[in-house]
Amino acid sequence: MDELKRLLEMALRSEIDSRDIYKKSADSTKNALLKEKFEFLSGEEEKHRKMIENIIRMKYPDENINVPESTEVPLPRVTVTEKDPISKLLSQAMDAEMAASKFYENLSTKFDDEKSYLMRYLSSVEMSHYYLLQAEREIILRFEDYDQYFEMMHVGP
Repeated sequence: MDELKRLLEMALRSEIDSRDIYKKSADSTKNALLKEKFEFLSGEEEKHRKMIENIIRMKYPDENINVPESTEVPLPRVTVTEKDPISKLLSQAMDAEMAASKFYENLSTKFDDEKSYLMRYLSSVEMSHYYLLQAEREIILRFEDYDQYFEMMHVGP
């Protein structure tokens, strides 16, 4: 199998897993602003999935896309239980976004056309997700229990 296609298919798996983690996180939080951020990130990962699928279809028009069950891409796993503080989830998600950014930056060197640009773009977007999560984590570290004790804290007018 072509190494580049295999890497792109692993990137697909990573985007699907990230989308699902953010969706699950959005569904489980009571904090309206945090829920909105997780939903945004889930939607972003879905856009990335579609973009990567399009790249595979352009580069390999006569081949099927085979999304692996797991990935060898060096992305940290996000594993959080209900008892863990939300800051732990955010820290693990930040690590995953940083690793994804590095992965896409490295993948960009395997292309010599607009696909290289798209991989660099994905790398930059993943870093923007990192910074969004970092800002939210900083807030939460100051008010770790705000999701539990101040349900109305983020209700708008």
